[in-house]
Amino acid sequence: MEFKRIQILAMLAVVVFFPSCKPERAKVDGTVKEVIDNAVTRLYKTLKPAELDTISEQYILQFLSNGDKQILASRFWTFDTNVPVKVSVMRDTAQKVVPFWLSESGFEKKDLVVRNEEYTYEVWQKDFEKGEVALGINGFDKHRPVYFISVAPLNSADKLEITNVYPAGYNLSTMQKGAFTYHDWDGLVLTEVPDVLKGQTLFTTVRGRAREAHLVKAFRTTDTPSSAHPDQVMLTWSGDPKTTVDLQWRTNTEITSGSVKYWVTGSRDTLFADASAFKMEDRLLQNDRLVNRFTAKLNNLKPGSDYGYSLRSGNNGWEAQASFKTAAEKAEDFSFIWFGDTHFSSIWGDMAQKSIKRHPETAFFSIAGDLVTTGLHRDDWDHLWDYSEKTFTTRPLMPVPGNHDSQDGLGAWMYKEMFSLPENGPAGQPSEMTYSFEYQNALFLMLDATLSVPDQSKWVEEQLKNSKVKWKFATFHFPPYNFEEPYDEIMKEWGTLFDKYHVDMVMSGHMHYYLRTQPMHAGKPVSDPSKGTIYTMSISIPGKQVRWPDESYAVKRYKDGPLYQHIAIKGDKLFYRCLDPEGVLKDELMIEK
Repeated sequence: MEFKRIQILAMLAVVVFFPSCKPERAKVDGTVKEVIDNAVTRLYKTLKPAELDTISEQYILQFLSNGDKQILASRFWTFDTNVPVKVSVMRDTAQKVVPFWLSESGFEKKDLVVRNEEYTYEVWQKDFEKGEVALGINGFDKHRPVYFISVAPLNSADKLEITNVYPAGYNLSTMQKGAFTYHDWDGLVLTEVPDVLKGQTLFTTVRGRAREAHLVKAFRTTDTPSSAHPDQVMLTWSGDPKTTVDLQWRTNTEITSGSVKYWVTGSRDTLFADASAFKMEDRLLQNDRLVNRFTAKLNNLKPGSDYGYSLRSGNNGWEAQASFKTAAEKAEDFSFIWFGDTHFSSIWGDMAQKSIKRHPETAFFSIAGDLVTTGLHRDDWDHLWDYSEKTFTTRPLMPVPGNHDSQDGLGAWMYKEMFSLPENGPAGQPSEMTYSFEYQNALFLMLDATLSVPDQSKWVEEQLKNSKVKWKFATFHFPPYNFEEPYDEIMKEWGTLFDKYHVDMVMSGHMHYYLRTQPMHAGKPVSDPSKGTIYTMSISIPGKQVRWPDESYAVKRYKDGPLYQHIAIKGDKLFYRCLDPEGVLKDELMIEK
């Protein structure tokens, strides 16, 4: 195979610390993920749990093979250029350890500085011939402001073309003041750019890339590892609440099959359904790296009926017996409970358990995002399910993701793997993140506000325009009304649709205080709920505010949590109540149509 000159130069550069490699024959074959996955497996076999917390960058470099290091030095960020170029690497000065490959591969630190409002970046540069540019990992730590790059032709007369960018999906921009570098924090823009870098092609990225090779102080444990017996049992809906329900649970990987038996309460007829299973991995969870998660979808249920069920995992007996109730065929009274940010808190878990005892008629639950604090840590989710105990074994949970569930620009894939939800969301968007469902005479729009807001607006309008129900609700994480941060895009894209099609209530979280607005239309208070939408925001954990400026649109506010909301639909009336864990009423509202 004939190598391009740039590939040979790159291999010559790494020969300084990979002396056994022969540049003219060396081949970089593999991915960063494969190297780190294999390294983690070997570390588990080599070190005791306590020793995993002590490994350093130096230890890791000695532990890895020369081939592994070559991949880590050249497969993190790659692209092709049609002309010779100068590549500038902007590295956060607060990162204690410089990436091991940077200077050894020929990059030189320059007397240049790039800044945004939070971070200061030093600039490293290297000239490349045309062809492939191959760059290495951000480091073995989890330094969130990862490096970003800009590229310019060495000959200013050349027209630069950049192709075959890996990873794809992050747009190329222009290096200039006001440009953002991180898609997961696009409000953080460059405030200082040296003249020599202005106008260059800027490669944007996400802070989540810091996790791709994270090994130093990376390993975690869960307090509730999986076993051969089903746990984390939870109900959701992916279909019609009148005739379907989905059951999910967890076991260890030794259990490869699961099933459900279920029956109408009081009946002798027993039905069975097999569950599908998949492996969920958190490679840094040292005492429970892999688990099996099961999903069973029960169909053709009888509307308005009480069912009992039990689960079977592998060859074990029937366990985890519980019950649920399907929605009635014709619209009737119902109630539901929703929570603001839960952040896997034991305080929230206690409140959730008390809430269902206080309101046994509750049909389902909802959480308005930030279910956990770090959405890519399965031990956070283990805490969430442990603290809630059996709360969601008898009533479905219908959540939406928040920014903590969708972590550092890497998406909410672990959140998605946790739930079986409707796949009726906007075309071109990740399934089960934004969705809708109807329960009795109400429409629930469950919106992922961490995704592109405009890309979902057409779908939102279609849902509202085509629905004939009496009550309309929308749930999403970021609150349009708050004193901390404007969400002009949400107000413009969705708020106008809520006004046009009259959404009764919006439920959000994020700001860690409680708020209920007056009925709002076109950004202004109106006299009656029939003329506007009521926006609510809540919190399921303690969260006192330091600043407390007035909000002219507010009817009721609280600086602190935990709180939960119980909404009951009784004919033409909606009864809204906000309560604390002990059931003390903190706010209430009645809407009549």
